[in-house]
Amino acid sequence: MQPGVLFLVNSLCVGGAERHVVSLVNNLDCHAYRLSLGYLKPDDALLSQLKTERLDAVLSLGVKRKLNFSVVRTLANYIDERKIKIVISANQYPLLYSMLAARRVRCPPRQVEVFHATIMQTLKETLQMSLYRTLFRRLDLLVYVSHAQRAYWNARRVRAKREVVIHNGIDTDHFTDSFTSAQKQALRARYGFLATDYVIGICAALRPEKAHSDFLLAMARLRNAGQPAKGLIIGDGTERAAIERRIEQLGIARHVVITGFESDVRPFIAACDVMTLTSHFETFSLATLEAMAMAKPVVMTRIGGAAEQVDPGVNGFLFAPGDIDALTHFLSDLSSAERRAFMGRAAEASVRERFTQGRMIEAYSRNLAALADSI
Repeated sequence: MQPGVLFLVNSLCVGGAERHVVSLVNNLDCHAYRLSLGYLKPDDALLSQLKTERLDAVLSLGVKRKLNFSVVRTLANYIDERKIKIVISANQYPLLYSMLAARRVRCPPRQVEVFHATIMQTLKETLQMSLYRTLFRRLDLLVYVSHAQRAYWNARRVRAKREVVIHNGIDTDHFTDSFTSAQKQALRARYGFLATDYVIGICAALRPEKAHSDFLLAMARLRNAGQPAKGLIIGDGTERAAIERRIEQLGIARHVVITGFESDVRPFIAACDVMTLTSHFETFSLATLEAMAMAKPVVMTRIGGAAEQVDPGVNGFLFAPGDIDALTHFLSDLSSAERRAFMGRAAEASVRERFTQGRMIEAYSRNLAALADSI
């Protein structure tokens, strides 16, 4: 019988860690492993993207409070009954449930953590990390998603029995610019953008850490400098009302549009000339890889593993979080269509060489095989 592998994630909301898990369970060899997925909280926006026919089970665990011991028992029973040999947790909260469940089973599974966080954003998270640091020491494998992230946490005494770096990867066959000029112009026209406008996009959930206000400030400066700049904000979220107010305050309501949530972001990225990411907290951005794969130069904050994705001046630019002067300068520099085309080609080549879904799946397969052989 193939080894049972259970993926455990906080929820199936639209987020980087969650999309990463969906990519793994949809593409790992289901003939080599019996795959299943559990999600703790009842947010299932990504459920329709799962290839459920490849999975033994999808467990909706319905956690509504901080720690639900009934769910711990459910997980333990599932691990026992399905003879789960490896549990792969995405981030810290699922790891806590996995570790607690493992204490209740006859044959404890190998424990793997795929860690997507770098800087803790609140005092509460910082304090909680003291607990998780202890749990990490008991891991059989800790997967970081960038070298910078690993260096950051190793410097803070976070260690596991074994550690590897596996960069996030994307489906480059899916994220390719196959849209015609007519299709791009039609989408621009929908939002009142002209063919001659310089359209700058940002594809990120409207949450505080994504710092859309920095993007808006740069847009206002470009407009004031006479640039025909237009902004396309792709996404939705809790900060939408605040962002809309800020757009009005800056006097750029005729020049910046929020699309709302889009299940397929590719047409919107294709319609842009340049993509940005202004996050103040990020570890290894999937949105950046998707934009680069579609031949868009990216201007993004120098945080997390950004320097492992973007080669400044070659396929994009990096700037310090909150440095609006630098962000504006780089966006102005990319107003040249010739420069954008050159850097866009370099961006696409970089992703197709280094950050494909195939490379990522191959790396996970090697490490899972080594764990399975050690059981």
